[in-house]
Amino acid sequence: MNWNIRQEYPSDYYAITELHALTFSYSYGMGEAVLVNILRARSTFDPELSLVCELDGQIIGHILFTPQPIRIQGSTYQGLILSPLAVHPNYQKQGIGSALIEAGHHRALHKNFALSVVLGHPHYYVRFGYQGKAWMDEQVHIPLESIYTDRIAVVRERRIELGDIPSFSLMWEHLHASSPLALIPGSSIQDWISPGAGTISTALLIDEELRGYIRYSSTDPEKISFIVAQDSHSLLLIANYFKQKLNPLTASHLSLPLPATSYLLERFGTTFDVNISTYAEYMVKILEGPLHSKLHHHFTAFEEGTVPRGSIIWPVEFDVC
Repeated sequence: MNWNIRQEYPSDYYAITELHALTFSYSYGMGEAVLVNILRARSTFDPELSLVCELDGQIIGHILFTPQPIRIQGSTYQGLILSPLAVHPNYQKQGIGSALIEAGHHRALHKNFALSVVLGHPHYYVRFGYQGKAWMDEQVHIPLESIYTDRIAVVRERRIELGDIPSFSLMWEHLHASSPLALIPGSSIQDWISPGAGTISTALLIDEELRGYIRYSSTDPEKISFIVAQDSHSLLLIANYFKQKLNPLTASHLSLPLPATSYLLERFGTTFDVNISTYAEYMVKILEGPLHSKLHHHFTAFEEGTVPRGSIIWPVEFDVC
């Protein structure tokens, strides 16, 4: 087949959306089709990294690399998120996906990106230089009976406002200043409000003072995907507030996506448990370039266990999947 790989154009949007809707049939929703459209609204979106494979005027493949700054052991790198990748069911296993990935890597290298992360099938992506178990999931499980405070404080949630973002970013920086690995949230209000219908993103006020941010499931408040707080006492008050949301008949712990070594957990002492897991699907590719050796050293240390892997919390756009 004589196909052509090129960057997307606005006139391709309908065909790309239809391609993802047709290719990803694992659920009843439009996950990846919607994801592409939402990621295009990012201020960092680069149409030259959104590539299509065209055959006889038909879009039969699409890949999107989204620019994403990444914090690794205190340094910031210009990285990419590879997602999604789709090939029309009638043209799969003919090399189109491989050609799209390689073309994307080639463009990324010339744009001076340092690495690419993907949540993908390890047996497939390893062929393109990706290595698995590049990050981990880390959750602290705090027994509900250990969450209490003598202080009377009013904790409430409200919609996020533009003026909140600098405070959220500062809280994030304090938490992840020397993080082994973390995706850096953006400075737009779009980077903090989830587009997912099943996800709630709110500012947390204590006695009407902004003290934190949280993202959690609208149907199950126990599932918290992202949280930052101004200090450890604020986190204690926020945890006590969320404790009231849980069903005491079914919930025994409050789970928070925080590093076990975080200063925010000081008020809980050693009362919490830590759950850490990693998978071969958590993949990274270090691109050739001046930072290759330094990054290779970082990820070798992660793999050998001399440095903890660090956790990735996906940007709000991925709540639609």
